[in-house]
Amino acid sequence: MRHDLGVEGPGFKLRPVTESDSDFIISLRTDPRLGQFINATSPRREDQIAWLEKYYAREGDYYFLVTRHDGTPEGAIAIYDIIGEPRNKRGEWGRWILKHGSLAAIESALLIYEVAFDKLHMDMVYCRTVALNKPVISFHASCGLRTHGVVPNNMIRDGKSYDAIEQQLERKDWLDVRANLLAKAARLARRLPAGAVA
Repeated sequence: MRHDLGVEGPGFKLRPVTESDSDFIISLRTDPRLGQFINATSPRREDQIAWLEKYYAREGDYYFLVTRHDGTPEGAIAIYDIIGEPRNKRGEWGRWILKHGSLAAIESALLIYEVAFDKLHMDMVYCRTVALNKPVISFHASCGLRTHGVVPNNMIRDGKSYDAIEQQLERKDWLDVRANLLAKAARLARRLPAGAVA
């Protein structure tokens, strides 16, 4: 959906995705290594624009570009499929992809949780990672997410079906997770070039 949410951390920020980001998103999602465990993406710009038009029409779907403070793009991330009423509001975060060598992993996770809990007032967020993608599953666990279980046949790509591991973060755990991730993000931000941080 079209939105104006944004959030900033020590070294990176999230801003709404626009059509002008199409080429960058395509370059990430069609990279053979980066795109190994995500849904296939067309390399055609017009297809990406068409996808964005459908995204703009969907409620409960917030798609962001991850950038440095100087505007340098690092990746993309989203929170979507938001359902429920107050005190039982939940949704999935994903479409998470960062360019090779990016230092934004920890901070982009921190920032999407800030959107979920502090701006959208959600009670729980979850992510689903292809079960073969052990490093990302381990990353989420190190952030404080709890494994909820296996989602069979969560993704089909190139005729193959893949199970996913669902991991969850609840509001009651958010402040502890935030403190942990913020400390790590601040340390990483010091490694960014001058002018790239706030």
